[in-house]
Amino acid sequence: MKKLIKFIVASSLLFLSGCWDHSELTEYLFVQSLAIDQNKDGTIRLTTQFYKPAPKIGSAGSGGGESFFNLETEAKTVFEAIRDVTIHTGRKANWGHVRFIVISERIAKQHSVGEVLDFFYRDHEPRLLTGVGITKGTAADFLNEKPHVENTVSEQLNETTKTGSKFSAKTYPANLFTLGKQLHNEVDTAYAPFLKKEEEKVNSIYVDGLTVLQNGKIKTILSNKESKSLLFTLNEFQFGIIEVECNGQRPEETFEVTEAYTKTSLSIKGEEIHYTIEPKIQASIGELECTNLETAPQLEKLNERIENQINSNITKLLKKSQKKNLDVIGLGNKIYKSEPQFWAEIQKEKVPYFKKTVFHVKANVNVINTGTDISKPFHQK
Repeated sequence: MKKLIKFIVASSLLFLSGCWDHSELTEYLFVQSLAIDQNKDGTIRLTTQFYKPAPKIGSAGSGGGESFFNLETEAKTVFEAIRDVTIHTGRKANWGHVRFIVISERIAKQHSVGEVLDFFYRDHEPRLLTGVGITKGTAADFLNEKPHVENTVSEQLNETTKTGSKFSAKTYPANLFTLGKQLHNEVDTAYAPFLKKEEEKVNSIYVDGLTVLQNGKIKTILSNKESKSLLFTLNEFQFGIIEVECNGQRPEETFEVTEAYTKTSLSIKGEEIHYTIEPKIQASIGELECTNLETAPQLEKLNERIENQINSNITKLLKKSQKKNLDVIGLGNKIYKSEPQFWAEIQKEKVPYFKKTVFHVKANVNVINTGTDISKPFHQK
């Protein structure tokens, strides 16, 4: 019986297909990150950063050196420039492990980001969680920088944009998934972090606000302060610092947002659109400069000051956007979901709905932690 079972198992192996169409690892180069720029003649210039294959044990030069290298290719299209990697390296690029894609401000102003990234949405290798950012100046320069903490600059860019949003609320952490989803919403408003380098300094990459895209192209660039206000309106604010001036003058007092939730409501009265934004915030004191908190009324007054500051910041962003008739908060998506017939009329008659919208901003702040039992600024005796 045992011999019969062994014979059956052995015979079944003859019908297994095996790895007839497999590819060896030595046929690939694995991509870390990519920079997309445009030449003066309109052609695409790609700078691709690859993981450098480890040398064989005992081979010459096996101790040390960079773990990556950059390769530049040029072509009329992104896909053609990608495939040209093979004529330089003898290996095919694999996109299954790419961490970050940087696109220059110049190309993002002239071309839709969706058009530039079309290959990455169609090919089966790229992951939709790959980070995306827009750069001030040449994108390729950002891949030549050395990371501070991470092993690669691509990992630093990925972590900087995510943590910069989570803990400071100064940008929006875009990736292929969020960007693709936003580019196909009703108002076609999308967000991507704006990356800069400090002049005359090495390894000086930082996030400086975010770009607002419409129809895939850069429409405006928001500052760090404006980014905070935008995240409040989108209910995307997690943690960050609110600065409040003392009697309209500097120095400022700072408060850390420890919890935030924004409730929004839409109402249409005739042809007039009303949109209410109500951020509910819990905060702790970071720095006091001109406030005493010896009594409950003083604490209530402090809460009111912070509320007024947040209301003012959000209102300034909305008014600035209304002047440009730029639906920076995606209000049209809300109208489409709740009032589809009204939205169809807006689209048909091309009504500047955002410019005419009446906004109501009502922040509610509760300071729950003073950080110490001292009820006045620490420097005061």
